[in-house]
Amino acid sequence: MIQKPGQNWLSSLVKGVPLSRVLVVLFLLQISLVVGFTAYLPTRNGQIDLNTQTTFLLYVGAFGLAALLGIFTARWIAQPILHLSTAVKALAQRSTSVDFSHPEDSVPIVRGIKELEVLAGSFNQMVQQLRESFLALVIAKEDLELRVEQRTQELQQEIQQRIQNERRLGQHSRALAELANHRAVSDGDLDTAFKVITQTAANALEVERVSVWIYNGDRTKLQCVNLYERSKQRFSAGAELKRKDYPIYFKTLATSCTIIVTDTRNDLRVKELWANLLEPENIVSLINAPIWVGGEVVGMVFHEQVGTPRHWELIEQNFVGSIADFVVLTLEVCDRIRAESALREAKEVAEVANRAKSTFLANISYEFQTPLNSILAIATALQSEVSGPLTKEQRQSLKTLELNGKHLLELINNILDFAKIESGKIELQLAPTSIQGLCNSSLSFVRQQAFKKNIQLSSQIPEGLKPIQVDEYRIRQMLINLLNNAVKFTPDDGEVWIEVQPNSTNEYIFISVVDTGIGISSDDLSKLFQTFVHVDNAYTRRQAGTGLGLAMVQRIVQLHGGSVHAESALGRGSRFTVKLPWKN
Repeated sequence: MIQKPGQNWLSSLVKGVPLSRVLVVLFLLQISLVVGFTAYLPTRNGQIDLNTQTTFLLYVGAFGLAALLGIFTARWIAQPILHLSTAVKALAQRSTSVDFSHPEDSVPIVRGIKELEVLAGSFNQMVQQLRESFLALVIAKEDLELRVEQRTQELQQEIQQRIQNERRLGQHSRALAELANHRAVSDGDLDTAFKVITQTAANALEVERVSVWIYNGDRTKLQCVNLYERSKQRFSAGAELKRKDYPIYFKTLATSCTIIVTDTRNDLRVKELWANLLEPENIVSLINAPIWVGGEVVGMVFHEQVGTPRHWELIEQNFVGSIADFVVLTLEVCDRIRAESALREAKEVAEVANRAKSTFLANISYEFQTPLNSILAIATALQSEVSGPLTKEQRQSLKTLELNGKHLLELINNILDFAKIESGKIELQLAPTSIQGLCNSSLSFVRQQAFKKNIQLSSQIPEGLKPIQVDEYRIRQMLINLLNNAVKFTPDDGEVWIEVQPNSTNEYIFISVVDTGIGISSDDLSKLFQTFVHVDNAYTRRQAGTGLGLAMVQRIVQLHGGSVHAESALGRGSRFTVKLPWKN
């Protein structure tokens, strides 16, 4: 828009001046101009022309009437606009505080001027909407502030609770660590361990009383083995809870894992205990944890709050369960120690008896060995006819005497060897030994016996095996025992052989004695290596023996750091495999 010259200074001159005043000034200015102009009008005979004067007067009157009408109209129109302007200014000033509740914010509606009516109505509607929005905003603000305050309080409570829980958790962790490292718990010292557990639990949980209760044999009562009272720092024991006196409570113990009571005065589960046990001690809250041993509840750990009722937090419930676990650990350690002690005592008794048996066998064997050697010497001398010629019957009798005497001497020597091994008096004489030579020499010892039964002897030994570090005499004795059994329990025309095979890493050598004999049942396999045991069947009952052969085989192999294993089935022969360390 192009501004006319002088428009700016004129606008600034009348800015802020009421319109009525401007019109009055213009009217007075016009009158002055008319009067001044009239003074210079041409006159006739010294007077102004009457018509001209009348015209000017009418003009002035019309202008004055127009001015008065303009003033009235201006005031009639301008007054509502001024009110509207004032209200808008007031509204603008209060907009920074967002307060639209003042009554002067509305303006009166001017009747007769449609535009002003619409303008005033729109303004009042806007103010009403702003007022409603303001009220809604105030309500929302107050509600938000209330919610923020409530949430702040909740957060503060949560923070406080978390801090308290962390403190309790720290106490619980330190208490459990102390119990885990305490010697009384690991040693199974029940009396000391229970005192340590109850005192530690009471201090960490900050309760007045903690106690350990154990069922009697028929589970008719609970016996208190230890009670700690925190305020008095006192230990006691001996109290009892009998099933016949508190049947509901014992039924609760049987059906519940852990009994958690916040207020003992209003809990039916412990109502029976209130008059005699809880009220006298002012016990208002409790938590009882079961003691599980071997899948069975053997007792309870009581934790009792005195004075003010207490809500048991989850971390406290977990801690109570851990305390019960330590009681379980103590009981199990104690049972294990008792069992180990009983086992040691039984072992010592067995060892004493075994040593006595070995000593007896050795002594009696020596007692038999001396006269038996004398008898064999006399029999040999008589057979040489140093005392004169012998008849055929006498020779046969002396031969039988010598044969049975040698067999008896062999049995006695076996008993002596076994007694030495059992008593630990035998010492191995280790030396590099040829495996092939060891096996062949052992086979030669039973060759005559095998020949009588037409049993074929053989060996399967790889070439080039390095020597093995063993006691040659004892290993040969072991192999001869196995070969003797194989030949003895193999019927005529059977086979007996030795197999030798090193393992893939050459750390061990496997020596097997195999036969095609009568075999052994699965029931008898488990007791083959026991002392003085015979496999019981019609064939074996016809064979003589002490029952020490396989037991000696096992002991000799074990002395060398090896093992022996038997495989057999009735009617299909047997295989005895010896595993020995291959020490080059």
